[in-house]
Amino acid sequence: MFFLPPILLHYYITYRCNCKCCFCDIWRLSPTFDAQVAHVEANLNHARRLGARFVDFTGGEPLLHQDLPELLVKAQNRGFRTSVTTNTILYPERAKELKGKIDLLHFSLDATCASMHDHLRRAPAFEQVLISLDIARQIGETPDILFTVTPETISFLPLMVKLASSLQFILIVNPIFSPHRHHRLYEDNLRFIEKFKKYPYVYINTAFHTLRRQGGNQISKPRCRVMASTIVISPDNQLMLPCFHRRQLQIPLHNNLDEIWLHQRVKYLAWQGRLSVCAGCIINCYFDPSFCYKVDRLFFQSLSAKIKYAFVKYALRKYHLLRQPELRPTKAILAEINANHLHEATA
Repeated sequence: MFFLPPILLHYYITYRCNCKCCFCDIWRLSPTFDAQVAHVEANLNHARRLGARFVDFTGGEPLLHQDLPELLVKAQNRGFRTSVTTNTILYPERAKELKGKIDLLHFSLDATCASMHDHLRRAPAFEQVLISLDIARQIGETPDILFTVTPETISFLPLMVKLASSLQFILIVNPIFSPHRHHRLYEDNLRFIEKFKKYPYVYINTAFHTLRRQGGNQISKPRCRVMASTIVISPDNQLMLPCFHRRQLQIPLHNNLDEIWLHQRVKYLAWQGRLSVCAGCIINCYFDPSFCYKVDRLFFQSLSAKIKYAFVKYALRKYHLLRQPELRPTKAILAEINANHLHEATA
């Protein structure tokens, strides 16, 4: 399926972050400057002509970029579906200007208690997530709850499922891909996660699990398709190859993304997933689009998860085919869930 155009523009608009998550190292980078609107606009034009359909404005913390609403509008005006993942620290003050501009909005929440969530984020973010969920409900937004599963947080999964069901927001169960051994998930963890895949408001892409069971990307027979599927751009307007996390080459862009990307794609296509740094790779954000570029077991597992996601988000919720969501504040709902869990554990 190499003939397919790229599906995703993965745009790092800032390296700045107001968290120092223990499973992320982007905040350790020395920020140069944020992406400039003129550069983003030019790259959006070229990426759209290349065939990209989705743009993920990421970071760092993307809400730190003062021009994010403008970038989102420019992307939507060009036919892109937009996505943003945020730790929500800034969401309460920026919610109104972002309303309607993000097609796929993700709020990161890693536990049902402040002590664990803030420990992992190394910032007082937990209360902001709860406030942000309430604000989103009030203004008609439907964010997904992005739950990064680590060995430390996996026990919170049943409670996170109950919270998502109460709010009728989709819980995206995102397996950790940190290279550090103490963050890795093992077979018993994967089996536990998979117990929840049939719940209506739970998104679990078992293709990620299968990839891990296979030992990640094999450089002798790579499953990665990052050079076919994804365009990755840095805040300082450079094309990063083959991807951000395994970048070997950064090429400055001067309003010539399409020319450079097509040239480098031909050059690197045979080597995607075959570099030594690609051995064992399981990075979700690059394998998610990669699964679309080869028809195999991973393709069908990923497709099945996405069909369920679309059906729940755009059909069940829209036509109220499930029960009405809770109207109480998220903090009250979560307190009840935690209290019931404690009662059941001690009964």
